[in-house]
Amino acid sequence: MYYKTIYKCSRCGATSYQPVIARDASGALMPTGVFRCTGCRVTFTDARDWWGHPGASSTPSAAEATPPAALSYGS
Repeated sequence: MYYKTIYKCSRCGATSYQPVIARDASGALMPTGVFRCTGCRVTFTDARDWWGHPGASSTPSAAEATPPAALSYGS
């Protein structure tokens, strides 16, 4: 059975996102506090910005404008 949800990306319609993981200064993999849409790959720090909640901010987050420098966009 197919269920509709309002919790989806306001840009591409994907229904999931994942945490962005990067290496810290000691080389350990750690969550950055940033999340990435599994569809369009846009990054955000607040899920309300991702799904377009009526109270969500209308300006791009700092994470969306400039991804953390420690990230690697390999495979």
